[in-house]
Amino acid sequence: MHVYFYGPTNDKPELRQAYQQIYQALKQADLWISTNTKPDQVQVSAEVMAESKQSGVPLMDRMDAFIIEGSTSDPEIGFLIAHAMALKKPTLYLYRRGMIPQVFSHLTQTELPKFIKVVSYTETNLSKAVLGFLTTIEGLAVREIPHLKFTLRLTDSMDEYLHHRTHNTKQTKADFLRDELKRLMDADDDWKQFQRKRRVD
Repeated sequence: MHVYFYGPTNDKPELRQAYQQIYQALKQADLWISTNTKPDQVQVSAEVMAESKQSGVPLMDRMDAFIIEGSTSDPEIGFLIAHAMALKKPTLYLYRRGMIPQVFSHLTQTELPKFIKVVSYTETNLSKAVLGFLTTIEGLAVREIPHLKFTLRLTDSMDEYLHHRTHNTKQTKADFLRDELKRLMDADDDWKQFQRKRRVD
């Protein structure tokens, strides 16, 4: 999955912070992120790069989705919206709550196709908006960031086992345990049924 995130160049600290927050949220997902907000703007798989060079199709056309921070006026935003509409690409248009987004000076929200989602955000709900959009894209797995602290006391043999499994790898003992727990969750049909019921309720 390839996503392009665009944020107009500006010196406003609150927008620079928002860009970083969006980027960090994107990094939680299993995808390639291209963005004008970072020095290494283009990040695509070797396969997509090779196909693009061979066919002459611009890399922008190979993006699966677009995310645009549109709080400030910028001519590039109009181009990206038009591009997304022409290619029918899922797009998230973000703007700071209390501002009038640029896109509404040309189109009303009802005139935008359903695959272009417009969301006003605050600092507290920005990451949730990005992650919520990503989960609507079929087949995209979003990794939750661990934030709950949990004390777990281990026996000596358990600790020795974890050391054995993670020795000479880049994985920590905590990462190993999290991955094993996630594997159990993914294979647990009762848990999946409970989650579906909870979403309906």
